[in-house]
Amino acid sequence: MRIVAMFSLLAILASCAGPKQPVVGSQRVVERSAEKRPEWITVPYFEDNEIMYFSGGVRGVADYALGLRQAKAEAVKNIAESIAAKVRTEFTQAARGANLDEEDIGRFVQDGIAMITDNINIQGMLPAETYYEKIEQVTDYGVKYFYDCYALYQLPRKDYELARKRALEDMAKKYREENNKKAEEAALKLLEKME
Repeated sequence: MRIVAMFSLLAILASCAGPKQPVVGSQRVVERSAEKRPEWITVPYFEDNEIMYFSGGVRGVADYALGLRQAKAEAVKNIAESIAAKVRTEFTQAARGANLDEEDIGRFVQDGIAMITDNINIQGMLPAETYYEKIEQVTDYGVKYFYDCYALYQLPRKDYELARKRALEDMAKKYREENNKKAEEAALKLLEKME
């Protein structure tokens, strides 16, 4: 009799526990555009022999279409920042070899960044891939849904190199008109080196 009573008590206690309630604030992915999360979503810039890639992402957006537009805007920002960093490195090295003083080096590099970004058609870049996740979050009143959206854009290396070449030609012309011989020589030397 004691054993039956003990099993009955255990059965009653087990039924009272019920299913485990989700914790408020907990999240889970309920839908995704690909089976596996792509690696590029965490890398704003990378390149291979032919193509330069730029990614952007936004998290916690209620509207999917808005999320994709914001992810594209983030990718465009990363394009500008990455190209500026790349140009800054290339042009600073060339300017130091041309015996320009620090002020002229800074101006030379800034001119290069401005002219290259003007010559690259950022809006015409092609989307390479998009990825999204639909997230469910437990709230005090039930659940809410939002999206994490990511966009990957590509720029052919030849387009970047053409924009850089045009920028260097424009810089040499500008410095020639300003009678800045050292800066003109630095631009021409870098142009020759890049070809």
